[in-house]
Amino acid sequence: MILSVEGLHVAYGRAPVLHDVSLEVPPGEFLCILGRNGVGKTTLLNAVMGVLQPSAGRVLLDGDDVTAQAPHARVAAGMAYVPQGRDGFPQLTVAENLDVVVEASRHRDRGVVAEVLDLFPRLVPLLRRRAGNLSGGQKQQLAMARAMVTRPRLLVLDEPTEGIQPSIIDEIEDALANLRQVGSLSFVLVEQYVEFALRLADTYAVMDAGRVVDAGLSSALQTDDASRLLAV
Repeated sequence: MILSVEGLHVAYGRAPVLHDVSLEVPPGEFLCILGRNGVGKTTLLNAVMGVLQPSAGRVLLDGDDVTAQAPHARVAAGMAYVPQGRDGFPQLTVAENLDVVVEASRHRDRGVVAEVLDLFPRLVPLLRRRAGNLSGGQKQQLAMARAMVTRPRLLVLDEPTEGIQPSIIDEIEDALANLRQVGSLSFVLVEQYVEFALRLADTYAVMDAGRVVDAGLSSALQTDDASRLLAV
């Protein structure tokens, strides 16, 4: 498995948030995590990326235990995170935002920027614009592009469609579909737009009250069933 989450428990102070969460993502597969607001989805992603440390359980990347590793070490090992917010470096241009990440990455391959811009052509005419002056949809595409210049093996995304207009959501879906063709890249997507998530994902997991309450193949989950599960 490219990602294995085993019996993860996470708490904020004395308040437990995640309870014995286990998930797996095979190489090249796409997992979507569904659930209402406040059920622990973002907490799970932060634990996967090392932003939060679990009180119990393990996170393994390609079989290696990374539970104690800092976020930058996980990025160096092949994980990339597109969190909510999408701010980047607002005073830098789009091109500078990409260059900063390349310089900080383990490979420093400047050719990767051109490859990533092929996936996000909407950014090309914006390369000299400050990131802080972009629209929400443009910032989302820049955030995804910044993640991809690290050449990750696992891309983790937290609600990329939140606050984005429908036409740009279509572009984001197309970009993610294209990214699926990049080597054996694997994905973990937290999303409330159920139809969007299920169109992209191979597998799904539904969370409620800090637990995984349902999981399976996306092809077997009907939208009505998903809506019922998200109402628990």
